[in-house]
Amino acid sequence: MTSDLQPDQRYALWNDHVRVYEAVFEPLTDQFARAAIRALDFALGSLCLDVAAGSGGAALMAARAGARVVAIDAAPGMVRRVRERAAETGLPVSAAVMDAQGLALSDAAFGAALSVFGLILCPDAGRALAEAARTLRPGGRIAVVTWTEPQNYELAARLLAAAAAVRGPLPPPPVAPAQLRYSDPVAFRALLASAGLAVEPIRRLEANLEAPSARWLAERLGFAPGLAALLAAQGEAREAVIARFCADLERDQGAGPVALRAVAQLGLARRSETGQSAAS
Repeated sequence: MTSDLQPDQRYALWNDHVRVYEAVFEPLTDQFARAAIRALDFALGSLCLDVAAGSGGAALMAARAGARVVAIDAAPGMVRRVRERAAETGLPVSAAVMDAQGLALSDAAFGAALSVFGLILCPDAGRALAEAARTLRPGGRIAVVTWTEPQNYELAARLLAAAAAVRGPLPPPPVAPAQLRYSDPVAFRALLASAGLAVEPIRRLEANLEAPSARWLAERLGFAPGLAALLAAQGEAREAVIARFCADLERDQGAGPVALRAVAQLGLARRSETGQSAAS
């Protein structure tokens, strides 16, 4: 049921965050997407599926690398933005509104697939991965990026520290964030293997979320539904928490450009040459 889902899992909420997500967070996710696309190493003209494509950064990058891309996302606002950007750039990217857990796409249609922090948000991530695997041609590969080492995700750590400084120690959330379900490399590998794919070694990736200034970032912290909900949960202390976040970041990095560390992991997996499930 929708009421059981976390804000980042509620597709419609993303419609209110398209532009700010693109401005603030996509430059970070693009760094991880670049590594995923490089690892896929698809042939020029290959048909590539981007699952839960968001505002389209990875899809456009894959197209620049030579793929023809089909980008799907369950949020209509995100799909509209992908289409706008494809039209603006003339890149071979098409986009459709689609739930990753039930793809209206043919079996064995794609030579490659990727998902950057998207598929792992699905309520049933295993089903979404199996659907993506189904669309791969025999021998086709999928690249999935998810978070790891959440303690090293500096944006969230600093925001929570600011909230604690203003409001006192905060109780842990009753349920862990959905995007951290596979932060353990063993759990992530098991997810990939559950789709009957041959899984390659998991790769650790590190990048920085960069912003022109702490103040610029503080004004745009609600760039995703989950962060917007976290800020709203601060109630009357919301502005004080944001101010403390900004002040602490300026204290540590100055009034100019800032960089916040983030760590992810890249999982690569291949459909067997016969199209049959591979042993995990």
